[in-house]
Amino acid sequence: MLALGVVATLTGSLVVSCAGDSTPGGGGSSSAPLSSAMGQWNPSSQDTCTKAFHDTFFVIGPDGKKYPTWHRPQETDPTTHQLCSFGHDHGANPALSSLWPTLQNHFAFDANNNGLIDASELAASGIPFGLASERLVNSATPRLEDHTAYKIAFANGVARVRTSGGTGSTFDLKCDLLAAYNQPTSTADAFASNMFSVIYAVDCNAGASVGQYPVKVIVTTMGVYGTPGSFTLDTNNTQQSAGAPPVPPNSPPGGGELGRIIPTRDSVFAGVFVASGQTSNFAVLSERWETQLRLRRSDGSELATLAPAYRVDDTARYFDNGSLAHSIGLCYSGLDSNGNLVTNPLQAGTIVRQVRGGRLNCAAVAPNGPATPTNSQVAFDDPASPFVSCVRSGFFGADVVRNSAGPSIWYTDVFGANANTVPFANSIKQFVSIADSGSIVLAEAAAAQAFCPGTTHVPN
Repeated sequence: MLALGVVATLTGSLVVSCAGDSTPGGGGSSSAPLSSAMGQWNPSSQDTCTKAFHDTFFVIGPDGKKYPTWHRPQETDPTTHQLCSFGHDHGANPALSSLWPTLQNHFAFDANNNGLIDASELAASGIPFGLASERLVNSATPRLEDHTAYKIAFANGVARVRTSGGTGSTFDLKCDLLAAYNQPTSTADAFASNMFSVIYAVDCNAGASVGQYPVKVIVTTMGVYGTPGSFTLDTNNTQQSAGAPPVPPNSPPGGGELGRIIPTRDSVFAGVFVASGQTSNFAVLSERWETQLRLRRSDGSELATLAPAYRVDDTARYFDNGSLAHSIGLCYSGLDSNGNLVTNPLQAGTIVRQVRGGRLNCAAVAPNGPATPTNSQVAFDDPASPFVSCVRSGFFGADVVRNSAGPSIWYTDVFGANANTVPFANSIKQFVSIADSGSIVLAEAAAAQAFCPGTTHVPN
C-alpha cells in the first residue's frame, strides 16, 4: 500500500540502534526527476550492498524530486535476500521521532496539485538529504555535499532548562527535537569549507510552561559554520588557516558562532601521546561544530534565530600542518625524547610518549603498539579502526522566535534571508510557530545518535 519501497524502510519496523532489526521492503522506484544529491554514493571494495540497492532509499521532496534519505548501515537486499553493508551510517531512524508525522507532512509533495497531501503523497515523504544544497545548483555558490556525512539525531520529550544570569532555573517545559545535518569528518573538506546543510526541528509542546514558550520550528537552510578558508581551534575563536580555498570559493562568512572546532596535530599529540604510567586523553580528537540559523524577513527583521551544534567523539582525521592526517596512525606512532614523531616500527624503541589506554581502543588494532609491523597495521578505512566518526551528538541551543503576527509558513532563500509569505524561485518552505519567545533563553539540550555496527568505515 506504500507508494515507494523505500518508505517501508522509514515507516516499517522501528529501531533504537544503527544495527537495528530487519527492514521490510526496499527496492523503491519512481519516475520523479533526480536531485543532484541522488546517486552520489558508490560502494568501496569493503561494501557488500550495490549502488542500485542503495539508490532505492529515497523520498520525494517538496519540489517533486527524488532525494536520498535515511537507511540502516546494513539492509537486506530484496534481490538476493541477503543482509549487506553500505559501510556508512546516517544516525538515528527518524521514524522513531515524535516529530516524524509532522516532518512527513512538511516535506511532502502535492503530486496531483489538489491542494492536499494525500495518503500516497504522505507515504512518499520523509527526510530529504540535500534539499538545501539543491537550491544552490546553477547558483553563484554551488555546493555538492558528501552523502556519507548526512546524519540524523533526535530526542523526544526533552525537559528544557531556562537560563537566567548564567544559571539554570526551574521551567516546566518538554520539547521534541530533531536535526538532519551534513558533517563530514573523514575528509579534508571541512578544513576550509564552511557551508553544510541543516534541517532543524523543535516542538515545545508539553509542560506547564508551554504558554510562555510555545515554540515550534521546522527550518531547512544551508548552515554557515564560521569563516571560509579557516577553521576554529578553541573557544576563544582562534582561527587556523586551512591553506586551501573553501568550496565554493565565494562561500559567505558566518556570524559570531564558533564554527568548526577541529583538532590539530599539536593538540592531538599533547593529549594522546603520554609517558609511561599515564592514560591517553582522546577527548582532544572530538570535533564540535556550531552555527546560527537566521531567518530574516525581506525587510531584514528577525523571524527566528536558532543555535544548533554537532559533535563527533571518534573523528577519523585531524589537521596536520596543512594536510589531513588519519587518526588511526596514532596507534602506530609516538614521540621520541626530542619530541620528534616516530612512525617506523623498527625505531619504536626510541619512543617515550605514545598511546596508552584511553577511551578509544588502539590495543585491539595495535597489540604491539608502535612496534606493530607495517604489513599488520589496520588501514584508515578499515572497519576494524576505532576511528570511524560514529559517536555523534546533536545539540539544541537557545531558539529565538519573533513571529507573533504570523503566518506560520514562510519561504526564504537557502541562507534564510528574504522571508516571504509566498514562494519564489529556489525558495525553501519554513515553519515558524505564531509566537514570540520573548526574553526566555533555554539551556542547551543534547540528542545522541546511535552507534554503528562493525561494518562501518571511513568515509562516514
